[in-house]
Amino acid sequence: MSVPENGSVSPLSIGPDEPYSEPKRFARKLNPLRWLALANGTPVVLKQLLQVGLIVVWPLWFVWVLIRAVCFFAFWLLLYPVRVNQKKNHPEDYARAQARRLP
Repeated sequence: MSVPENGSVSPLSIGPDEPYSEPKRFARKLNPLRWLALANGTPVVLKQLLQVGLIVVWPLWFVWVLIRAVCFFAFWLLLYPVRVNQKKNHPEDYARAQARRLP
């Protein structure tokens, strides 16, 4: 994880040792500090305008990510019997598919 000069950790930074999980990704996307950090590195007046715009857009993004989370978990529950069937009846194929997953 990269640490800026002032010693604070950027909300945009993600360590390589952080495990991959959907709930953590959703929680990370909902962080308003992450959105405000997108304006870093721009001139002051432009940064303020960008931050106001990002604050206005953030609630819409929050609702969108929550909708995605509900859909993700609904499909996860819907396809649970298929995964269990594959794991029970075709263990080699299931293990190969799990190995191909993103880290």
